[in-house]
Amino acid sequence: MNETLETRLETLPGAAALERRAAHELWMTAPALDVTALAALMLEQGARLSTMTALALEGGETEVIYHYILGQAGYHFRVHTRSNSLPSVASITAAADWIEREIMDLFAVTFIGHPNPARLLRPAQLEAGYFREPGGAAGKAARGQQD
Repeated sequence: MNETLETRLETLPGAAALERRAAHELWMTAPALDVTALAALMLEQGARLSTMTALALEGGETEVIYHYILGQAGYHFRVHTRSNSLPSVASITAAADWIEREIMDLFAVTFIGHPNPARLLRPAQLEAGYFREPGGAAGKAARGQQD
């Protein structure tokens, strides 16, 4: 791993220590990490955003994990929304555009500054936040509800 990159990542606003979980897998759990500074640094280093994933948390917030690839290494950053929103990184890394829109649809997260926050997956008449429902689709089916 690039020690200079590790040091720079750990000094970003809101950062925490990186944890090596496998030979080429590094994780950071930093709920208040500045994701725009992260995206700019990873772009500068030649990393690509592979994907983003999300998980509904208690209290209405969402954990969003940014997955970057640099060479053979995977870098994963766990952050938490604040008021169920995060800054958009789509203007820094185009790969985030549709992924952020998907998370908006499924978890009702607002990505502040997103260049095109239109629905991507679900029709506009359906409420955003499908995966915020207890049990998701399975929970709705068990309760006899349908979209």
